[in-house]
Amino acid sequence: MLHLIYLGLSFTTALIYAFARHLFRKISGYFIVGAMTISGYIALFALHVAVFVLVGATINEKKLPKSIHTFYRWFGLLTLKVFVDSFRFKIRINGQEKLPEENFLLVCNHKSIFDPLIGITRFKKYNMAYISKKENLKIPFVGRYMKAVGCLDLDRENARNAIETINKAATYIKTGHCNLGIYPEGMENKTDELLLPFRPGAFKIAKKAHCPVAVMTIKNSDRVFRRFMFKRIKVDIDILGVIDREEIKKLSTQEISDKAFGMMYENLAA
Repeated sequence: MLHLIYLGLSFTTALIYAFARHLFRKISGYFIVGAMTISGYIALFALHVAVFVLVGATINEKKLPKSIHTFYRWFGLLTLKVFVDSFRFKIRINGQEKLPEENFLLVCNHKSIFDPLIGITRFKKYNMAYISKKENLKIPFVGRYMKAVGCLDLDRENARNAIETINKAATYIKTGHCNLGIYPEGMENKTDELLLPFRPGAFKIAKKAHCPVAVMTIKNSDRVFRRFMFKRIKVDIDILGVIDREEIKKLSTQEISDKAFGMMYENLAA
């Protein structure tokens, strides 16, 4: 919604200027209005980002809020939504009613840097946060917001860090701090394969939290840079089902991983 307000303000300002200067007497006037609209939108978004940075500077990483429901989450989500909507995604979500009412771990395939941004903004009511590689949480200002809203870093090269993150993630889910999403492929899939091999360790979180695992796929989020500004990107999100807590309790992490992999692969291959 906010991106439409920015666009509307930019277009209205451009129109007023064009009429005041009688620019529509020539065909070039229409191009000027278009250029002014785009420039105005960029300027408003740049101002928004400047405020985002200033607010982010007030986040104390050593003393994070006990709850994710703070001004930082509200403003961070607002900024993320403006950013995502600016790329003209048309997002369709199927099966959202399958998501459990209790806290859960969400697993999904990973095709683009936009995947967690889409997940956090489109599943806002589920208080989603993500487990991400450590480099992402070190991005200036952005990393502070990520930590403030419950995101956790994972360093797979550091066994101690990995264990700490898994334990903390399980605690977050058990206590209702937030629901967490993780990509069991471990990285963006930039290959032609439907899925990269899963890392079963990701499912230790569900075992420790005694929580269900929601299985999801996302399609076409990697096409944005190929078609941006020319055509809207249709992104399909499918909630495939839930591996309930009783099944999680009985299965090994490898068996849970294999089941989730099979569900995703079948959906992506269809």
